[in-house]
Amino acid sequence: MDGLARTPRGYVRGGTSFTVNRLNLEILAYIVCGLAGLGAGWVANIVANRFPIEERALFAPLRCMKGGEPLHWYDHFPLFGFFLQKGICRHCGKKLPLRFPLLELLLVACFVAAWARFQNAPLYIYAINAFYITLMVVVGAIDLRHRLIFPAMIYLGCLVAILTGILSGSHQDKLLPDGIGSGILGALFCGVTFQMLYWLAIAIYRVRALGFGDVLLAALMGFILGFPSSVAALFMGAVLNGIAAGLVMLLHKKGRREFIPYGTTLCLATMLSIIFGESVWRWGPLGILTDLLGLLFEIIFRFMLNILGVQVS
Repeated sequence: MDGLARTPRGYVRGGTSFTVNRLNLEILAYIVCGLAGLGAGWVANIVANRFPIEERALFAPLRCMKGGEPLHWYDHFPLFGFFLQKGICRHCGKKLPLRFPLLELLLVACFVAAWARFQNAPLYIYAINAFYITLMVVVGAIDLRHRLIFPAMIYLGCLVAILTGILSGSHQDKLLPDGIGSGILGALFCGVTFQMLYWLAIAIYRVRALGFGDVLLAALMGFILGFPSSVAALFMGAVLNGIAAGLVMLLHKKGRREFIPYGTTLCLATMLSIIFGESVWRWGPLGILTDLLGLLFEIIFRFMLNILGVQVS
């Protein structure tokens, strides 16, 4: 009895109370991440909807897309605003695009799933990767709808990735690229590969099947994921694009000489690599391809260093 009397309040022998409190904190962390994803989805919707249209200021008050009437705060409240209006604008009666709640739900799911991987890492690593995920969603959504990739967004992502590589240093845990060198190698490989595909597509199809924005996006993938993770993500993006093109053709939505936006599938591949890490890009043929290309690229890199007279171990 004396031992139990001296037991600190809130603690039960066997650690039951401690386990419950820890579980509650973990649940709370996932809820916070979900709310952060909901807020990021709201911002992503605004940027993806307004950025491609020059006459709409990015930070102007939100208005009805058809009639121009100012929206109440609850009309554009993340996710709930769509369902409160039952998917129909209360001002003009026009059906609201389903992409609004879907994009917000996507970012909620991504933020929560990413926390499962990064919860034991320093918080800044999760924050940086959450920014990358949000940026990929915005770029992919714009490219899917408008077939446009804006260099300003790519340059912003590259700047963050370069500063992160310089300031955070080496990461053997692969939660970030293993230093700035890994990011540069990834950007060079992905950028050069897509530049060659860009020229090859023009030679084969006589039209621009790829845009230069896809080349810039591929380089950004390299900076974000580093080498060799970006190699598998690049291949994964190509596979996803082929699957999407096949499904669209089966549904008779596009012809054989029409193209699925590559940027959208590259963004999706980048997001999957960030959220699931090595378990995605080491799977089956992706892992084999990564090893082969990594070995080839390392041989070429060492050969160039030897030509320049730089000693490598």
